[in-house]
Amino acid sequence: MKSKFAVPDVGSNEIRLVSEAIKSKWLTAGDVVRQFERGISELSQTDRAVALDSCYNSMELTLRALGIGHGDEVITTPYTYTATAAAIHNVGAKIVFVDLDESGESFEMDYMAVARAITGKTKAVIPVDIGGKLCDYDALRGAIGFKANVYQPANPFQEAIGRVAIIADAAHSFGAEMYGKMSGEWADFTCFSFHVLKCITTGGEGGAVVWKDIPGFDNDGFEKKLRLLADNGQTSRDKTRGWEYDIALIGHNSIMTNLDAAMGLSQLERYSNIREKRIDVTLTYDNLFEEIGAVTKRVRPLIKHFGPKYTTAMHLYPVRVKHPCAFTPEDEEKFRNYIYWQMAHNGVPCNVHYKPLPMMTAYKALGFSINDYPKAYEMYRSLLTIPYHTELTADEQKKIVSILGEAVSSI
Repeated sequence: MKSKFAVPDVGSNEIRLVSEAIKSKWLTAGDVVRQFERGISELSQTDRAVALDSCYNSMELTLRALGIGHGDEVITTPYTYTATAAAIHNVGAKIVFVDLDESGESFEMDYMAVARAITGKTKAVIPVDIGGKLCDYDALRGAIGFKANVYQPANPFQEAIGRVAIIADAAHSFGAEMYGKMSGEWADFTCFSFHVLKCITTGGEGGAVVWKDIPGFDNDGFEKKLRLLADNGQTSRDKTRGWEYDIALIGHNSIMTNLDAAMGLSQLERYSNIREKRIDVTLTYDNLFEEIGAVTKRVRPLIKHFGPKYTTAMHLYPVRVKHPCAFTPEDEEKFRNYIYWQMAHNGVPCNVHYKPLPMMTAYKALGFSINDYPKAYEMYRSLLTIPYHTELTADEQKKIVSILGEAVSSI
């Protein structure tokens, strides 16, 4: 067969709204961006949204706006894409990795270990909603509260929050919900991605920071600072002074354009339909893997996308593939790679989400070693992510699961 790993769900509605934006000849940031911000704020049940050009910049600028930088520490997981940790490093703060929990079945950090890792220098924790499943934010708040006595705020924003801030890397979880609350309502600040392969897209790239107003916090001032940071620190022109403007701070060029926002608006208009298609694809996979589970115990899904109190954003479908006679961790990794190439040979492109950051050259150079994060390595070495998108037919899914089942049973 000839399959695709992921495909954006776009069509005539996207073409129409993007064409209208082009015809308006106002292509950079403008009213369409503000409309998109209102739309994502409404869906995520938040009070504020600032649309930017990526989830990465959403995280970095949130850290900067909170005054987090040199001398500070920020905790996150080693099991994520580099953007999460790079945002910490690039503001000058120290990356503190906390391993995955002891179960070996979860993508979440060990929250008791998070509590142990908090020091007087810790200013934020960045949890990551892998595959679109929300983390246990109640457990994370409990861990932060356990070390509340060591918190040392350094400015009015940090003082108003009153504890270590939670900045969610929700690149995968736009639209996810848990206990009746949406992704966006759980963390102090939530950073979304609208990359081309996410559940909704603003084209090639895109992101946003959303949050519910925090009591006693200068929410207006924080939003203004975020927008300044994203637009080169440039203030609006004062019409009474003609061309004059000011550079209020040294910023970045991270704004979202009207063209990107038009694509995003069209996706929001179709969000219910896109979500229903993802549900159908997910349920089909779930049923197929339940059937194949009776034949082989060597392959099974790693994320339950539907639970009694939650629904994920359904962004990734990772599975665990196990060799029956793998005696070492390296054997498991080699077997997973063998399955990857078997799938590719049969026309099924797969991926691995993720290779832990301490295994990457740049992070080794910072002094990190995968030996310090055994649970992250355990998760990685037998994980394979299979094709997962709205254009998959039931027949294609059946073939994918069949090919996978044959591959893992061939040894």
